[in-house]
Amino acid sequence: MTKFLTFFILTHCSLLFSQTVLTSYPLELRKSREFQQIINAENTKTHDVFVFASDKENVTILKYNTALFLSDNFTIARPNLDYKALVGYSFSDDGIPTLYWSSEDFKNILAVQYDLNTKTTASFIYQLSFFNETIVNQFQENNSFYIVSEKNKEQKLVLYIFKNGKKEEKTLDFTSFKFQNKETQPLTLNEILEVCPIEKINTTEFTPLFKGSQKTKMYVLKNRMLLTLDHNFKETQTFDIDLNSFIIQEKKIPQPNTKTQVSLGNSFFYENKLYQLTANEQELIFEIKDYNSGAVINSFQVDKKDTISFKNSPLFVQIDGQKPTELKNTSRFLQRLLFLNAGLTVYKTQKEILLTIGGTREGESPFDYSMGFNAIMNGNVTYAGNLLMNSRSINLYFESVLDKKFQHSKKEQQPLAIDFISRFVYEHKEVSLQSTFRFKNYYIFGYYDSKAKQYVMRKFMDGFGNSFQ
Repeated sequence: MTKFLTFFILTHCSLLFSQTVLTSYPLELRKSREFQQIINAENTKTHDVFVFASDKENVTILKYNTALFLSDNFTIARPNLDYKALVGYSFSDDGIPTLYWSSEDFKNILAVQYDLNTKTTASFIYQLSFFNETIVNQFQENNSFYIVSEKNKEQKLVLYIFKNGKKEEKTLDFTSFKFQNKETQPLTLNEILEVCPIEKINTTEFTPLFKGSQKTKMYVLKNRMLLTLDHNFKETQTFDIDLNSFIIQEKKIPQPNTKTQVSLGNSFFYENKLYQLTANEQELIFEIKDYNSGAVINSFQVDKKDTISFKNSPLFVQIDGQKPTELKNTSRFLQRLLFLNAGLTVYKTQKEILLTIGGTREGESPFDYSMGFNAIMNGNVTYAGNLLMNSRSINLYFESVLDKKFQHSKKEQQPLAIDFISRFVYEHKEVSLQSTFRFKNYYIFGYYDSKAKQYVMRKFMDGFGNSFQ
């Protein structure tokens, strides 16, 4: 979230500029709460919007057309409680939704098709052994439901694909590819994923920095899945996977070179561009490259003695959820960054590209805040480093705005939809079971109103009444 805009939002803007109630539907979810779940979904072929709401007794399905008028609904008893979690959905070629209910270990999947026209259901049971496998993630793409697992003793990932009442299993074999650390010592994919687990990134939404600082990322795009590995600070290693043919294509894109060898590095993929960050105690380099050719589109470099010319916010450090505090200079920023997982995120608004650059860390124990902040502000690197290492959480960051030509923009950045949504949730304690997804040129924020006993969908936009391209 854009922290430096929070005060501005809270004191100068009204939510009326940014959000509109789209629809509401009377809905009473029965106890207990552990069985209450709601999923928002879009049929990417028809662009109908669905709400799947479940409690301990029933499942309610609401279908809205592209104008978000309720076109159909269906309520039926929920499946056996042994299938506790509603983990995903898919749509058949003729638009019939299927919900996937899972046991706690994911080894038993119950798929239930809900035909809203005939008000009937059809069920399918799948047993997944996951022998010597670890579940990595699950996602929806092409109206299908995917479960991704890693073979524990082999350099392979497995895709379990569910659609039209069928299950497919596809193995992605990485044994022919070479992995190595920055000293060119050989590694296995399993060794990398054990230390740097896969983080799924949704580029249609604002990505928080703690996700952007992960070294292994998975981007689910149209008909493809992209894995980026930044365990080796000298390069970004990518694997582009076609979700139709399951062919894997590898690229190695060098990281920007720093004057000294010891560096931190990471990347973020967005709209066929690779944004790369390299930093050490002496300097920071940020580059934007064309993913296909590797050509540098723009490059920004700053020495520890210089001011970061392309930043649009102060240099912030936030410790254990406290109020962000400003660092005085680049040198102190780079010194703290050495103790953290460096990373960056990219998000596009109507006219600009918003970057968040910095580092994060999850720690173990609390510390004395006043002593900690004094050490950090006064430049006691050793002591500050110990405090950083022992704190529960650290966010170190600044924000930058680029124009469409990837040049730094000094224009004042308007607040984002995620800022408005966060404020709305903070001010409305009745909001629960919320979810957010991009629809057309805005965001739909859906939630259960526990006081009014209804499901509500609201429209939120970046800026004050602006729309996306």
